[in-house]
Amino acid sequence: MRPLACDRSRAWISLRLDDELSRFEHVLLGAHLALCSDCRKFADDVAWQAESLRAAPLERMSSPVTIPSKRAWRWPAVGVSTGAVAASIFALAIGLRGTGPQQPSSPLSTPRPAERADRLGSLQSADVRLVRLALGGAALRGDPHGTR
Repeated sequence: MRPLACDRSRAWISLRLDDELSRFEHVLLGAHLALCSDCRKFADDVAWQAESLRAAPLERMSSPVTIPSKRAWRWPAVGVSTGAVAASIFALAIGLRGTGPQQPSSPLSTPRPAERADRLGSLQSADVRLVRLALGGAALRGDPHGTR
């Protein structure tokens, strides 16, 4: 298995043949080729092949090559895929909503704040009465209804 530096240098050798190598990469490649005999051999082989191909006479084609014209943009395909994505998101949202805690069916079924406060007050007064009974009728400190 070749080292990573050799793989990178071989890619740079190909880029150098087409004059697409930066000055910095050219310097790095030169330093690597000075040390690596396998990459120097590869560079010589690739350079010989490129020169041979570029020096060869052009061949006449037996039949012309035709390139198909550009097709018009297909909006229905985009619409179908967009619709499928929207349907998937909608189904996911419905599925996730069903796994959460159950919500009341309508806003009218939730108790109003005043009703909740009344229920809380009655619960607190019941708790105070239970504590008074447990203490033999004595009130707790801070209890506005008791005497101490």
